[in-house]
Amino acid sequence: MIVLIFLSLLSSLSFGQQLPMPMGHYARGTLMFGWQLPPEGEGFMRLFQERDNGWASHSMLEVIERVALEMSQLYPLRDRLQVGDISGRNGGRIARHTSHQNGLDVDLAFYRLNGIEQRPEPHRGFLEDMVRRGKISKNFDVQRNWELIKTLHRYGKVQRIFVDRVIKRELCKYTERIGEQEIHTDVLRSIRPYPNHHNHLHVRLHCPDYAHKCTKQEDPIGGSGC
Repeated sequence: MIVLIFLSLLSSLSFGQQLPMPMGHYARGTLMFGWQLPPEGEGFMRLFQERDNGWASHSMLEVIERVALEMSQLYPLRDRLQVGDISGRNGGRIARHTSHQNGLDVDLAFYRLNGIEQRPEPHRGFLEDMVRRGKISKNFDVQRNWELIKTLHRYGKVQRIFVDRVIKRELCKYTERIGEQEIHTDVLRSIRPYPNHHNHLHVRLHCPDYAHKCTKQEDPIGGSGC
């Protein structure tokens, strides 16, 4: 899959296809020459397909495909990575979001212990809450979700990952228990508690080096945030 992605990129460039160009800020931006994430691929499926919000930067498509492949190899026969909104065809404001405007934000469903995938038929949003009355759901697969976050960092220049504060707390407890909190301080630092992220994680990538009109956001400072 990774070789195919690279060959596809070379082929696109050789035929004169423009690299996607993120412009402006994540919450005040546009996307030129966006590439569309397929409805499904190895290890992933796209939700909310009727919205036509699967347009992305090259770096975002590469991260999703590489991370999904890696997770499917680590956890075969389990539920696939379920991808929500990225950006509209030309970026800019889309319904239900303030950001997601320049192809560098994506919503991903949390992995579940029961392995049940949300069906891709039209829905208003992610169906299962992972935080209820201030407590983490018993269906929250903390091991795989932590592995997902580490893998996102390994394959992409992650700027921030937004989750519910209860989920951040659960990840802090888990990493302390398995002895990974100190060695992954930078990963944990990127995980930012944010309202309305109890049923999905929101991944934000850095501006690509070639996107000179993309507005950078300052990195979080401090320790792990745990």
